[in-house]
Amino acid sequence: MVNRNTNFILLILQFSAFVILLSCNGDKRQIKFDKNKWGEQADPLFPSPYRSRMLTDLTMNYNLKGLKYSKLTELLGVPDIKDSSSLTYRILIDYKQDIDPVYTKDLKIFFSKDDSVITSFTVSEWKKQ
Repeated sequence: MVNRNTNFILLILQFSAFVILLSCNGDKRQIKFDKNKWGEQADPLFPSPYRSRMLTDLTMNYNLKGLKYSKLTELLGVPDIKDSSSLTYRILIDYKQDIDPVYTKDLKIFFSKDDSVITSFTVSEWKKQ
């Protein structure tokens, strides 16, 4: 009888740990690009929590190459970083428990200097070693 109760308790503990691990993983499902959700920011230090889930739809189903700079910013809003030939939109920043980021993911978009037309884009990831 004691052995049966012990096995049952262990089974319940294992199931509980499994459920907790699944809930900590976050929602990784892809969603369709939505301009409003892309720009949604609860905290100015962090990009919209929807960006990483919309990135595939944005890069696969929207013709970013060939867009004028003004049309791109109309679609995606003000970039997080801008220089003379590229724009960067933060997709994900993870600080864990550090003051500095330990992981970042960015969408970098390059444009021609002549006519400000988008020529290419890359998705880059950085991880602290």
